[in-house]
Amino acid sequence: MYEKMNEAIRAATDNGQKMAMFHYQVLTHAAELQSADPAEFCRVVGVHKSFATEFRKMLALARLMREQGVKLA
Repeated sequence: MYEKMNEAIRAATDNGQKMAMFHYQVLTHAAELQSADPAEFCRVVGVHKSFATEFRKMLALARLMREQGVKLA
């Protein structure tokens, strides 16, 4: 899963969508990522460690969306 996420994020870099794709990947895989270490996740998918804050935000958003009845993949 991480390799596919890394590829998607890299591809999105070419058209200026790196951050958006990072957010999308974390949101759509939030259930599987709940126990992941944010810094380690960032290292594995090839983004700067500062993205760990965004990782935490997206997991929190995914929880809120589920609580509000929004279906995520």
